[in-house]
Amino acid sequence: MSSISIIIPLYNAEKFVNQAYDFICKQTVSLHLEIIFVDNNSKDTSLKMAKELAEIDSRVKVFQEKVQGAAAARNKGFDESSGDFVYFYDVDDQLFDTTLEDLSSVLINDKSIDASFGKMYKSSLPISDINRSDLDESNEIILKPKPYWGLKWFRDLSSVVGPPAFLYRRETFLNIGKYDNRLRLGEDTALDIQLGMTSKIAFIDKYVYLYLKHGESITDKVKASKSRASMQWPRIIYSHIPFYLQHPEEKEYGKILKHKIYSSVPRIIIETKGFNERKKLKKKLLKDIQPLKFPFVLQLLIGILVLFPSKFLLKIYLYKIMKHYL
Repeated sequence: MSSISIIIPLYNAEKFVNQAYDFICKQTVSLHLEIIFVDNNSKDTSLKMAKELAEIDSRVKVFQEKVQGAAAARNKGFDESSGDFVYFYDVDDQLFDTTLEDLSSVLINDKSIDASFGKMYKSSLPISDINRSDLDESNEIILKPKPYWGLKWFRDLSSVVGPPAFLYRRETFLNIGKYDNRLRLGEDTALDIQLGMTSKIAFIDKYVYLYLKHGESITDKVKASKSRASMQWPRIIYSHIPFYLQHPEEKEYGKILKHKIYSSVPRIIIETKGFNERKKLKKKLLKDIQPLKFPFVLQLLIGILVLFPSKFLLKIYLYKIMKHYL
């Protein structure tokens, strides 16, 4: 019988550990489940609580990862797992009861599919308050030729779902190359865009998990303190540029990538205080994208923004000059 490894990173998550375990226990899937908690330097009782669950449930395994970040914790969990399928579960999210059954049945019924994914529901209310009959879902399984999903997610980040929406075949996850430990944010987006570019994936028009909006989310705290351009830059240089250099035939991917680079550089520059700091930052950003080139005309305009970090000039650059230039 096939098995699913459920990997759950923990970082100061004592409020959610038992709840996450309960959601897994409610799953209707008949496959064997391996539940792997990976503590990532928690300062609360998360590790203790996970170990207590391991004492009463032989399916539960607990590990520790000292390298900080969800990417490192998820990779540690994968390295310690043995399941035919791999599922990454964020501890503060909530699962519909049939999630693992829905996702795994697609992969079991069609062995040519590398991964399956469903829809994410965002709410500040718990999943118990949601009436499923009110949800917009058809249960249809939709197959699109690659790289449809990769381009869709890369072009429009608002269409990205999240780790608990996906179930991967073990070999698929190995082929992608696991999460990039250098990325402290957006490592899941980087991996799934690459998945969508290179793999055969199936979409189920059905909600599989709830992203619970609450004030303690690490991702939300980071988003509140940094601009979108600054958050996306590491993913651009560590994931998207290397992928494009390895796949220059992906012309549409390259077009989207260049648009993101040309628009991110000025946004990052104008939010930086001090002329000398902006000047050094411009040099660093242009070096980051090598061997890709930043167009000379746009470089000149960036130089003006280094001198005069005006939002009005930025708008002219983004919506008039850059758009025309591309």
